[in-house]
Amino acid sequence: MALTIDDVMEKIGSMSRYQYRLLLICGYGQLFAAAFQVMIPTFLSVEPPWRCKDNSSACNLTGTFKPGDPNYKFRCSISRDDWEFDTSELNSVVTEWDLVCDVSALSMLTKAVMFLGFLIGVLAGGFLSDKFGRKPIAYFLTVLCNILALAGSFIHVYWLYVLVRVLVGVCIGGSNLAMYVLLVEYVGKRHRHVIGTTLFYFWVLALLLLSLFAYLIRDWRTLSIAGAVPGLLQIFFWWFFPESPRWLLAHGKPKEAIEELKKAAAFNRKEMPAGELEQKDATSAQRQGDFRDLFSSIAMTKRTLISWFTWMVISLVYYAVSFSAGTFGGNRYLVFFLTSLIELPSNWTCIKLCRKIGRKKTTVLGVIVAFFASVIAVFFQRDLHNTGFMVANIIMAQGIAKFFINMSFSSIYVYSSELFPTVIRNIGMGTSSAMARIGSMFAPYIVWLVRVHMLLPYSIVAVLAFVCAGLCFLLPETKDAPTLENMDSVNNNNNNNNSTELMENGNLPLEPSKEKEEMGELLLNQCYPA
Repeated sequence: MALTIDDVMEKIGSMSRYQYRLLLICGYGQLFAAAFQVMIPTFLSVEPPWRCKDNSSACNLTGTFKPGDPNYKFRCSISRDDWEFDTSELNSVVTEWDLVCDVSALSMLTKAVMFLGFLIGVLAGGFLSDKFGRKPIAYFLTVLCNILALAGSFIHVYWLYVLVRVLVGVCIGGSNLAMYVLLVEYVGKRHRHVIGTTLFYFWVLALLLLSLFAYLIRDWRTLSIAGAVPGLLQIFFWWFFPESPRWLLAHGKPKEAIEELKKAAAFNRKEMPAGELEQKDATSAQRQGDFRDLFSSIAMTKRTLISWFTWMVISLVYYAVSFSAGTFGGNRYLVFFLTSLIELPSNWTCIKLCRKIGRKKTTVLGVIVAFFASVIAVFFQRDLHNTGFMVANIIMAQGIAKFFINMSFSSIYVYSSELFPTVIRNIGMGTSSAMARIGSMFAPYIVWLVRVHMLLPYSIVAVLAFVCAGLCFLLPETKDAPTLENMDSVNNNNNNNNSTELMENGNLPLEPSKEKEEMGELLLNQCYPA
């Protein structure tokens, strides 16, 4: 009797020593090739204060000035020879290429273009890993990411540096996707939540390490090197990277698939079961939907557009809060460390609330509270030199906002997955994630707008947050609702929550399906922003 991959996995260990080793390998890549490179511009692009040069006749101000100070823009009206950066604390790409005044927005471009590359990488990575395999794409893009990041540390031409950041983003997007798929395909269904949870911990660990690196290394080139070199150790990981037996089997390579499974069995100290692997006929698979099905009806169009907008807003706010660490006062390294650490209880809270009050309410709650925390914090930053006001700002804007927007980021994963029917779930989630990258691209410029007016970033976030929350109320709650399998089930559910009607019409099962419970568990535990 032919065996399925799942049958074999249960026999040789569906989550044992071999899978944990692979998880550590991929987690190391997540640490240095993903999280580090996504968030390191927070410190590489810092704008230090400026001051008047000694004996300057045109500039006779005393002290140093940073965004929010009344005299911050004064330097733009005098000669560049009359002022200088205060680099006693650090230097950055801003001081390297003088990205101030008329070209100050370029300091944020290095952050924004990375997310553009990320978007390209996700789209291309899915195609490449399906065509050439999970192993080569995951490995080569991860290694290339660190090589490019290291090369960028020695570049002296601004636009070439921007190009490198785009390519780094491409590598992150492609490698992340291939690694996650490889891990999912190597474990049993009942253990998949372990993958997402562990990768989330690696993400948080990377942010905590980054704050330490940045605190100890104040030169941007040295910090960039320090963030890239550890990742180069992955060059030696090729021999430990397996290919997915599921991919091999799907591409007509059963012998190679069996060899990979034998390696896993040997490492897990298990016996490989006898028998051939079952090869499914691809032509017999149920037809999946395509992009057009996202707009096949008014009900489906509403779900699609609201999901896209929600992902975009949540991602924008998350990265805006992350990138603004220290912008409004306080120690930027401590603020970044604490707001990164707070993601752990935020994720746990999200899991509890999604199960208790539902996915929609959890998502909306996170967006609204993050907004109010940010707006209220504006009233605590009138005096940037008052320690009490700065502490209040840190707690409100950086702490509470990060906690709740991260909670929304986590809940939107499972909420969106349940809004789309099975036949277009991958397309719906993929396009929603793409919209999140677009939101991420705008996040650095939301932070930059503080140079125009202290209230402007919060005003924009306010409008987006309220619109986002209002639109989410137009969607149905998916907690305890049956899994949507086809397009008809969405159309019949046009009035939000008539699950009873659907059951009576025979379009959906009477109870929430086991598949949906497993999917919810997996997505709730895989929620890390990259």
